[in-house]
Amino acid sequence: MNSIVVPDLHGCPHFLDWVLLKYPGRHLILLGDLINRGPDARLVMRTALNLARERRATLLWGNHEDWAWAATARLKFPAQERWFKSKGRELHQAYDGDLKACMADLTQFALFAHSYVVEGDMLCAHAARPNLGRDPQDVLDKRCLRDRPNKRLLPLPAQFFPNLRYSVHGHTVMPEPLVDLGGKGVVYLDLGSAKTGKFCVWDSVKREVASYGE
Repeated sequence: MNSIVVPDLHGCPHFLDWVLLKYPGRHLILLGDLINRGPDARLVMRTALNLARERRATLLWGNHEDWAWAATARLKFPAQERWFKSKGRELHQAYDGDLKACMADLTQFALFAHSYVVEGDMLCAHAARPNLGRDPQDVLDKRCLRDRPNKRLLPLPAQFFPNLRYSVHGHTVMPEPLVDLGGKGVVYLDLGSAKTGKFCVWDSVKREVASYGE
């Protein structure tokens, strides 16, 4: 499929607009953390969901979506509302207090999202490589949503995907994108987006980074 890999957007629709303009017709892999921090998390989430419905994008769980979903999915009103007004206040503000709309979008995201995805010789996951059990669907824990590069990098799951050569991640903010295809076989893309104004993506065809504004 030769996708463009898009790291943490964190509520910044202008970065996603740039990707769509720069790569018309290309499939996107969104690495998660669509929400919180930026000016319009609702627009980012809804654009991502529309792209997924049109099969123009694959959505991956980020730790922010996992946190919100895990906290609210089993709650009922008014417990959900209390959570959104306290711990989830960024989302509450992004949705102008419309709890029903926010939960509808989170539910749709949960239906579409994957822990990781493999495309050719590339694995994509939010923060780190997944820890797999007896089969490719058996994700044993959530380290692929939260691990940092200073922790031990798990090996590529070549027992299930023998063609894998490298993995691509967001989550950990870097001053510049890190591309190490010849050593550990890993790419880190998160440049801080909402906080820094810097953003980049990975072109899996050219095997290179493209930075926002180029």
